Amino acid sequence: MTSRSSRLPDSAIPLDLITARRIAVDAALLGPPPLPPTEESVVEVARHFGGIQIDPTRTVERTQHLMLWSRLADYDRGLLDRVLSGRKAFEYAAFVVTPDRVPELRAYAREWSTGRGDWRKRVRDFMTGNAEFRKSILEQLGTRGPLPSRDIDDSEFKVGWESTGWTHGKNTSQMLEFMGVKLEVIVAGRQGQERLWDLPERVIPADAPRDVLTEDEYEECRVMRAMARFGVATFQEIRLRAYGLSIPNAKTLLARLVEEGRIIPVDLPYPGKPSPAYALPSALDPRPLGEPRTTLLSPFDPLVYDRERTQRLFDFSYSLEMYKPKAERKFGHFVLPILHDNQLIGRLDSERDRKANELVVRKLHWEGGKSPDKATTRAVDQAVEDLKSFVRSG
Repeated sequence: MTSRSSRLPDSAIPLDLITARRIAVDAALLGPPPLPPTEESVVEVARHFGGIQIDPTRTVERTQHLMLWSRLADYDRGLLDRVLSGRKAFEYAAFVVTPDRVPELRAYAREWSTGRGDWRKRVRDFMTGNAEFRKSILEQLGTRGPLPSRDIDDSEFKVGWESTGWTHGKNTSQMLEFMGVKLEVIVAGRQGQERLWDLPERVIPADAPRDVLTEDEYEECRVMRAMARFGVATFQEIRLRAYGLSIPNAKTLLARLVEEGRIIPVDLPYPGKPSPAYALPSALDPRPLGEPRTTLLSPFDPLVYDRERTQRLFDFSYSLEMYKPKAERKFGHFVLPILHDNQLIGRLDSERDRKANELVVRKLHWEGGKSPDKATTRAVDQAVEDLKSFVRSG
């Protein structure tokens, strides 16, 4: 049997689960105290994670607002609207991103355009075959300003988009999606949930960085963004979060970052085979004790989005059951994980009553099936009441 120490660097710092969880929660911007309710805090969250996911599902509340509510004290939905309208952030590929990410997005667009595989080839063939349509979209936006996809003249369209899914035949919307990834067009705003498309120079601030990243610089950017999001993570977690960075490239890059002192090898007490893991140096610094945070998380929250990591780190098996038949659901249609004092201690099955604009709580499931102590119960009850108030205000 291979010993743990023989698979990890001699310099690896051993971490217990309590410390690893604290680091992960802090890295997710969920440690105490909550962020202040300001536009600057919204921008900080978007910049830290690389983006805030946008999802139209409103079983409880839309993901972008629920994620911010979990982190900002007394969060007001208008903060995100003002950030977007003030061009402090913009929408890219269903995420709210900050202008400092422009070099990274351009590098991603470059890689995306030349990617391998049948699907990427179909995209290239579709865009090439509709070169005149693509040009006409830019001309229409330049002349008419921001437009929803339904108002774009498609008379120059030639080659149809084929798919076995719901996008089949959605020629204009698919062209806009692909042009959006390439930053040829951009979402300028929304009318309800309908996107308004425009030219990038009208949306991205003129002082946004214009650096051209090399492939090595782009890979380093991806890894360091993953580390900022995780605080502490295994080799495989970092690699996958960095958009599938190849194993050889990941090994070389992580070794260099360790040598430069930008990440530190750690030993995580996970079951099974030992795996190299790393932490940010700042994450290992002790922090002042504060009041334990108690909040509820979106199913798409960065802390729980990587389900396998959530299982390993928090011993919390979690899946979104809204896509399962009702009879096969164990906890509920749209269940929110409950975070308390750096642990995931339960899940809330609830749903917005749209007519009454009230949160209906169906059941609160405690992890392990046993209720916690009175202080923890009171803290969770207060978090649920706060969520009810937030839902009511929307």
